[in-house]
Amino acid sequence: MCWFVLYLAFIYLRYQAPVYNVDAAVLIKEGDKKGGSSNNPMGALQDLGMFSMTNNFDNEVEILKSRTLIKKVVNHLNLYISVAEERMFGYNTPLYKSTPVKVYMTPEEADNLEEGAKLHLKYTMNGKLDVKVEYMFDEEKQETEVSFDSIPAVFPTPVGVFSFTKNDSVPPLEEDMNLVAYVNSPTDVTESYVENLSVEPTSKTTTIAAISLQNTVKQRGIDFINCLVDFYNLDANDEKNEVAQKSAEFIDERIGIINRELGTAETELADFKQRSGLTDLTSDARLALEESSKYEQQLTENATQLRLVESLRNYVNNPKNANEVIPANVGLQDQNLGSIINQYNTML
Repeated sequence: MCWFVLYLAFIYLRYQAPVYNVDAAVLIKEGDKKGGSSNNPMGALQDLGMFSMTNNFDNEVEILKSRTLIKKVVNHLNLYISVAEERMFGYNTPLYKSTPVKVYMTPEEADNLEEGAKLHLKYTMNGKLDVKVEYMFDEEKQETEVSFDSIPAVFPTPVGVFSFTKNDSVPPLEEDMNLVAYVNSPTDVTESYVENLSVEPTSKTTTIAAISLQNTVKQRGIDFINCLVDFYNLDANDEKNEVAQKSAEFIDERIGIINRELGTAETELADFKQRSGLTDLTSDARLALEESSKYEQQLTENATQLRLVESLRNYVNNPKNANEVIPANVGLQDQNLGSIINQYNTML
């Protein structure tokens, strides 16, 4: 019985590819937690009903684990395509960057494959490539074969175009090599990475996230995590640029409104003076008018601030602007409100 168990273990290890665990850590700057307006400036905007706050660290962790971000990495690194050395016994050896032949199909075409595609490749020492492709088309299994005297080469099929290029970073072959390549849907591959990815805080009091990924190719796991963090940081920079663009558009719109309002106000003031004969008043009357003008100016400034806040409220409550950044630096005199907007944009 013992020998039988050992035999089964030997068979399992021989035909099962090893799985590596790749770990990394990333520092996330945590924002203020949710609180009332009495002890947290974010509460001021909550009281307006504009949004509610959650822990920024938790938000950033969810972004790192998001399917949108992971799919960007999958497409960028072509992780929906895998190449392995085909063996008669044991598991096929994943080659990743050490494959002598690179296989490619656009992610858009790959996402339209019914059940993925399997390619059997024979690459000879003299550069000849024999290809057999298996795929589903109209719910029927199809097989197509083609040979190329040299590569690069392209192979159009009803489900898309496969391209083959030589990997110049790999030494010339010393013997012919049998390869097997799989082209899967990037969406399905993304789900696989989501299941095998873990992003957790290292402790309850830290803002350092521990990233862990299980993968059958160690270098592929390392590349995935590095690219994930790069895209995460890139999205943050894009958000800053978007804030600046939204702010510029908002300011231009407000300038247009203010110009129209000022033009109307000046016309009405001139008509009022002419009707009231204010141009002939004594110096005391002119002084009173000047004082009145100061009050009017203050009233105008206050009204402008109120209109700015109201415009921001309308912008945030507009369904078209859901999950969009709020324009910043638009002329608000309330520094707390400006700080709140910046914090909100950071947490998107």
